[in-house]
Amino acid sequence: MTTTPAESRPRADRTRESRSRILDAAVTCLLRDGYARTSTISIQAEAGMSRGRMLHQFPSKEELLVAAAHHIFEAQLAEPVPGPWTERIADATGPGERIAVVVDCLWATFQEPSFWAATELWVASRTEPALAGAIRPAEKRLGRAIWGRMDQLFGPDLVGRPLYLPVRPVLFTSMRGTALSYAFDARDPASEPLLEHWKEIARHSLLT
Repeated sequence: MTTTPAESRPRADRTRESRSRILDAAVTCLLRDGYARTSTISIQAEAGMSRGRMLHQFPSKEELLVAAAHHIFEAQLAEPVPGPWTERIADATGPGERIAVVVDCLWATFQEPSFWAATELWVASRTEPALAGAIRPAEKRLGRAIWGRMDQLFGPDLVGRPLYLPVRPVLFTSMRGTALSYAFDARDPASEPLLEHWKEIARHSLLT
């Protein structure tokens, strides 16, 4: 009896690969179909595997989407700042220009697929206690990581300014709220009118 290359790999590796495929498929379905229309059948089809194999990993939709919530947040935590943004921030000629580039970079993160997949789960968690219980601690960890990422982007000089700590959540929460309006009002994020206001608020608070 011969074995295929896939079967010759350790069971733990195959299990991890299957789990990752299922979770990636769940995120794809959340983005494409929304929480209400995402089902175990649609996730199974997207993952391209048998129902028995998927149910072995995740016996219920609730368990699967709780795992998907963690999968999304872990991916966000691990995601590095894209190289072009790092270069633009490093090339900024002064604190005012650095603020402008960092605000642009932060705003760009709210256009990422992971933000919209997470949003589907945030909204659903209002009436899904199990989902809310999974999201709450993950959100706290993600929040701490986001503050650390923002500190890194702004740099020690700006972080040390007296009003930096209150400005940081104002920028983040304002961007998140504005980004949500794009769900029903599709437009070009690059022309968002509030971009210049966010930059001006940060400059005024941190440089005067």
